[in-house]
Amino acid sequence: MTYDVIDRARRRTRRRVAAAALAVAAVTALGAVVAVALHDDSSAQTPGRAFTTPASGSDAAGGVALPADLRWTPVGGVSLPESRQAGPHDSTGGLARGFSHDEPGAVLAAVHVIVRVAPQLGPSVFDQTLRSQVTGPDAAAMRSRVAQDYDQLRANAGVRYGQPVGHLAAALRGYRLTDYTPQEVSLQILTEGRDGDGEPVLAASTVRLQWTGSDWALLAPPGGDFNSVVSSAGDATGFHPFTPGR
Repeated sequence: MTYDVIDRARRRTRRRVAAAALAVAAVTALGAVVAVALHDDSSAQTPGRAFTTPASGSDAAGGVALPADLRWTPVGGVSLPESRQAGPHDSTGGLARGFSHDEPGAVLAAVHVIVRVAPQLGPSVFDQTLRSQVTGPDAAAMRSRVAQDYDQLRANAGVRYGQPVGHLAAALRGYRLTDYTPQEVSLQILTEGRDGDGEPVLAASTVRLQWTGSDWALLAPPGGDFNSVVSSAGDATGFHPFTPGR
């Protein structure tokens, strides 16, 4: 009986960790259980849900004073922050380009790019994003992985090639800037999704960006797989909400 209880507890822990990985917008589409992200969870798409975080602002550890003109726009089922000041300044064709060369621009670039490399958005979005806004030695592996995941998703859903597949059931809950130079940025993005029982789960994904000379580009994660840089988060402590600055 004791061993049965321990085994069930271990299985529950593994399920929650896997579900937490699915909470990250891009990661939901890159893992082995991508189909979980296809359900439409409208409750997870509303920004600004209250939770305890440090004070927002550039004087708080890991915080950045985001622009006062911050607003939200839906992309693939996820509400993303954007700003006339920090970007994106070009959203033609469903893409997001032209972010300011500063900390707020890097934070906004990170969330926009990781969502647009998700296969659910279709090749007209993820392919161009991967080719023009993802860099590093693992960029080719990432392109291959996303293309394979897209083929699997559309085959399961009966969708013809070129069309988007479902929605990303996740919501942004916070960010934490861990390192910034004018040439490279490292930050963590906190997202919320739902596990198999409909319970909310939080995940933290480490994202790195490089300045190309004209814009921020995502540095592809090891092996092109976001699952290698995502972990379960117990709560939002230490993360900053995406709220407009003063």
